[in-house]
Amino acid sequence: MERFGKRILPTAVAVGAGVLTLLGYLLPVPPFTTVRDEMVQWAVIVAAFAFILGFFNVLRVHLGRLARRASGWGYSLVLILTALISLLITAAGLVAEPARAASDWWFGYVLYPLQAAAAGLVAIVLAFSAFRLLRHRRSAETLFFLVAALVVLLGTTPLPGVIGERLAALRQWWMEVPAMAGMRGFLIGVGLGTLLMGLRVITGMDRPHSDV
Repeated sequence: MERFGKRILPTAVAVGAGVLTLLGYLLPVPPFTTVRDEMVQWAVIVAAFAFILGFFNVLRVHLGRLARRASGWGYSLVLILTALISLLITAAGLVAEPARAASDWWFGYVLYPLQAAAAGLVAIVLAFSAFRLLRHRRSAETLFFLVAALVVLLGTTPLPGVIGERLAALRQWWMEVPAMAGMRGFLIGVGLGTLLMGLRVITGMDRPHSDV
């Protein structure tokens, strides 16, 4: 009975839900489409609750670090305050119409600039990593990586004159042709991997939902 509850039943539920959802896409006729849409809505609800649980788990972990005064507790304090402020402002903007202006201001002048700053730091870190990698291992791949990082970094910098315009145009071409080609290949690989993982779950070869 214990084996049934921990292994057989979760596997049967996962396989059944996966097969019904897949049939809804392969055979887009009722009642398969109705069951498919219902399954997708359930998945969205479960994902939303998982996101909420993850949010509170992050708060729990960093509150523990803050209470113990562990190393880096100041960063935990900043994270907790920022998360709570974002939660309160967003909730207030959804509930009360007058608070929506404050919510828009918070997203437009605090969160979005922080995201842009983080993206800029990533580019700088990649450039320095390329330099360090070039010192230890000199190869064509390393040089190509360094050139790509410098093109993106310099093309984003608002340099004056013709040099700035040409660097911006070069960056635009680089993002639309080589980078887009690599991104599409990466996305195709992710899609194939996701498809393979889904097939393994549907066929019962992988059982991440069971204890055994």
